[in-house]
Amino acid sequence: MQEVLVAAALAGLATGVGALPFLFMHALPRRAYDGILGLGAGLMLAAATLGLLAEALASVHGASGLDGGRLGLVVAGFVAGVGIAMLMDRVIPHRHAGGHRQHLGLEPGHDDHDHPDDIRRGYFVVGAMSLHRIPEGLAIGAGFAVAAAPRLGLMLAIAVGLQNACEGVVMGAPLRHGGLSPVRSVLTVAGTGLVLPLAALFGFTASTVALRALPFILALAGGTLIYITSNEIIPESHSHGHERTASAGVVTGFLLTMVLQAALH
Repeated sequence: MQEVLVAAALAGLATGVGALPFLFMHALPRRAYDGILGLGAGLMLAAATLGLLAEALASVHGASGLDGGRLGLVVAGFVAGVGIAMLMDRVIPHRHAGGHRQHLGLEPGHDDHDHPDDIRRGYFVVGAMSLHRIPEGLAIGAGFAVAAAPRLGLMLAIAVGLQNACEGVVMGAPLRHGGLSPVRSVLTVAGTGLVLPLAALFGFTASTVALRALPFILALAGGTLIYITSNEIIPESHSHGHERTASAGVVTGFLLTMVLQAALH
């Protein structure tokens, strides 16, 4: 239990670490912003597919072959995770990427960096990114509950921590552009990571108490991360004319997680 909380807390604190450069700088080039965002997307996609879903699917084959009941449990978990992410996307006000559907009457095509005097837009970005903390914590907690893969939780915590550092940069940039002070920008971004240990504790407890439901919870966390990555992060990183840089970030993030998983296996 202590290991889960420490790993999740460090992954959450990494969000604030990512915003530290804005103690000394005010602006971030758009190309760098998109590349970092793409890197975070690659980390999350790999963690969800190579880690969470791979482990969930490993349980569907028994001595007699494919277990239809367990496969159905995994599919149901994935669908439930996507459904939860869609519901969060609809009911929690936040801003999507330019050209993507807007939630609060913001006109399509406006960029977070085009209006530095509007601090609210920085908070919209923070709100969107903060949605990720709950499924990230759930994923870490469920990963530590997998007895057959004791290092899965550690791999997920490292991947989530790296991705959170990327998101810390992404959240810090519009806040500084909006005129928020350097210290308040860093503290605001760091505060979004506080929920991650609580979500990890819930994921670990639920997976341990209901051991047979572990594949469901792993798939649920994986489905949620995949939907958020494809609905929020990738559109944002690819909507400002730097698609190659963003795609290079996605590929790099995926490769980093592949190497991390191999090293910790």
